[in-house]
Amino acid sequence: MGYRDRWISHAGAVTRHYEVALHVFDRETPTEPVRLLDVGVENGGSLEVWRDVLPEGSTVLGIDCDPRCADLGLDVKILDVTDRDAVKEALRGQWFDFIVDSTGTMSPWTWAFLRPGGRIVFEGYELEAVQNLVQEVARDGESWLPVEEIMRVTVFPHIFVVEKRHARVLPYIEIMVGNFADVVSERDLIDGGVKRVLVD
Repeated sequence: MGYRDRWISHAGAVTRHYEVALHVFDRETPTEPVRLLDVGVENGGSLEVWRDVLPEGSTVLGIDCDPRCADLGLDVKILDVTDRDAVKEALRGQWFDFIVDSTGTMSPWTWAFLRPGGRIVFEGYELEAVQNLVQEVARDGESWLPVEEIMRVTVFPHIFVVEKRHARVLPYIEIMVGNFADVVSERDLIDGGVKRVLVD
């Protein structure tokens, strides 16, 4: 059962999303066991749904600034996600494959705990900040998330996904394969900075 179907049939604690988020989660939910961080626990319903949807062997941890969330009987850390030092202290030594932040704060402080290849989903955003991020990723500039670590940004109404790329010694380069070049010569391509992929 996908996230959307499981969420719609959820009979536990109240949880809420923008409707588009249900479809995004269906697209982005990992199919292998993962460590998920859910930021913005509220009543705990989202933690219950994630616990039911994720593959066996997955773990789910919540973060919320409301101390009442500690009494939900779920794995929740009480802290303000916009407080860099509090996040660093609470998550030290932990890695997550999937982070869902529904606080609308777009706090960058959980990014350091996202493993390469992992995804962070921000539900609720400031349009200008997302536009800036996309623009800077496109031109390899600087933004509120470390652009050099971003593989992709996918923007939907009310929600966006950022995938962390694997560490690279060199930046992404233009590459080519093939055995003949009838229009633009291989020499011209190489002189233009294109690198040939060597296949063993």
